[in-house]
Amino acid sequence: MALSGTEADAERRRGRLAGFGLALAATVGLGLAIAVARIAFEGGTDGQSVALVRAWFVVALVGTWCLASGRSLRVDRRAWLNCLGLGLLLAHMFFGNIGAVQFIPVGVAALLFFVYPPLVSVFTALLDRRWPGGLRLAAFLTAFAGLAIMLGEGLQHLDPRGVLLGLSAGIACAINVTWIGRAMRGRDSLVVMFHMALVAAVALSVVVPTTTGLTAPLTTAGWLGALGVILLQGCSIPLYFASIPKIGAETSAIVNNLQPVTSIVAAYLMFGEAMTAAQGLGAVLVLGGIVAMQVSGRFRSPSS
Repeated sequence: MALSGTEADAERRRGRLAGFGLALAATVGLGLAIAVARIAFEGGTDGQSVALVRAWFVVALVGTWCLASGRSLRVDRRAWLNCLGLGLLLAHMFFGNIGAVQFIPVGVAALLFFVYPPLVSVFTALLDRRWPGGLRLAAFLTAFAGLAIMLGEGLQHLDPRGVLLGLSAGIACAINVTWIGRAMRGRDSLVVMFHMALVAAVALSVVVPTTTGLTAPLTTAGWLGALGVILLQGCSIPLYFASIPKIGAETSAIVNNLQPVTSIVAAYLMFGEAMTAAQGLGAVLVLGGIVAMQVSGRFRSPSS
């Protein structure tokens, strides 16, 4: 039986509301995970070990979701080769995003990872050989000016290992997002995520035991923190993907900008970790620039 116009509008509104709820839940979960990672590391474990377990958890969760929803996990050879490269990038994202917290404050680590939205715009403009536009360029420069202020104000107090991990994870994410948009367009995002996560899990299973080795938490709090990171990030990733068909990729991405805000607020409430005035200004510029870029992209004409 066909729905009336009013009923159809109400159904669309419910769908969008559900999409916003999914995107918000994913964003809060991902933001909280970065703060909770500090508990895991203080309890004796490390980023590599948590990343390895989390990768296999994502494989199991997304694989089960795909099979339960009737999706086939089979992909053609070309798609799988793309997933091989994407999965290797994902392996570093799994590690670097939370591993940075082992060496630098939670808020700084969260914002370093968020260099990826402006970098996606840069990579897209370069690949399309087009000028990004005055507004987007200004937003990009604002975001990186904020990052420079935030890092420059306290760079002498930041461990270079944490800065490198956070930045490199953000760069890997930007390459990953751009690559997916170019090579995997039209494919089921959850199936692609399954194969990416599988490659990441296998790669980490080879690298971690043969280099640093697995390090289990030494305290109950450490175990709870590690479990919290795995559950929060592992469950939030599918929720984020599920929000995209309901509200669109751009709207989901804009909601996701609350992720570092969640991390910063959680770090303050849980550990009393506060930013200085200069770092706060830098954080506002970073997030403001990112939001401005995404909003300006929504109003660009198709011809541009």
